[in-house]
Amino acid sequence: MLDNNLAALLRSLADKYETASFMDGDPSQFLRRYSQPRDQELAAFVVSTLSFGQREQFIAKLDAMFAAADGWAPSSGNGGKPRMSATEIVRVTKTAGAAKSACKPKTGGASFADWLATGGYKKFFPKSQKKFYRFFSYADMAALCGRLARIVEEHGSLGAAVRARYGLANNCGNAESGGATKNEGASARYGLEKPCGVGGPSLPQELRLVTALISLFPGVKCVSQNPKGACKKLHMFLRWMVRRGSPVDLGLWDWANAADLLIPLDTHVLQESARLGLIAPNAVASAKTAIDLTQKMAQVFPEDPTRADFALFGLGVDDSAI
Repeated sequence: MLDNNLAALLRSLADKYETASFMDGDPSQFLRRYSQPRDQELAAFVVSTLSFGQREQFIAKLDAMFAAADGWAPSSGNGGKPRMSATEIVRVTKTAGAAKSACKPKTGGASFADWLATGGYKKFFPKSQKKFYRFFSYADMAALCGRLARIVEEHGSLGAAVRARYGLANNCGNAESGGATKNEGASARYGLEKPCGVGGPSLPQELRLVTALISLFPGVKCVSQNPKGACKKLHMFLRWMVRRGSPVDLGLWDWANAADLLIPLDTHVLQESARLGLIAPNAVASAKTAIDLTQKMAQVFPEDPTRADFALFGLGVDDSAI
């Protein structure tokens, strides 16, 4: 059992940091850029994919991408056409005031899902090996967008696709048959196609939700392919989608439980967890570490252990905290 004083500190820190102001300068600032749930979850997935490295750099890249998406007007004929010129997109991106404007839902028919479905992303992400951000090329991002578009075409939404795959893992194959397609080989690799006893002893229950998500993106470079790794960006995305009643997280997937989430392990969370004695000083970012830490945090936040992410991350970036 955790020390009562430590548990009280973590609760206090979570109360302090899980506020709307948490989104200022954080990638979560983009979560409410669109008002429709289908747009929100797709945009959030791309945001989570690029959320690594220097915040100023990846937020600028995301701003540019969303400006292009919002400037795209689908036509009734061939795909779509730009609502704004390239010059206008650059101008809007430079003057948007990322941290303040990204939270405001877009109006005027802007739809991130439509941008993907009509192939508008191909204008912004040409098939080039030139790097878009860090080690992700324009072609890598085009492949990610194309896969998202196909998922929505086949399942209606990203959430519906993950739900069907997760149902295979937890309901002995009683999920709707639309949960799998012939090209989604990652599900077979991790046992998600088996009707019962899914994954065997090699796949803990705690990893089945993230594995269901991974299985939808076979071979997509921008998406981690090993659920036994830390998968920090995927676990952050799942937190955004599942946790309800939060001023930060969206809570769109009411079929999933917050108790099934794992804490995203970024550098700040790892450092503060070790400093507070919650994990071993030499613990590495892995699924095992995430499971161990999350189980301890369930003692503090029953049924909602990833709320501790706010406490630990906030503590790590706030020099004045304690």
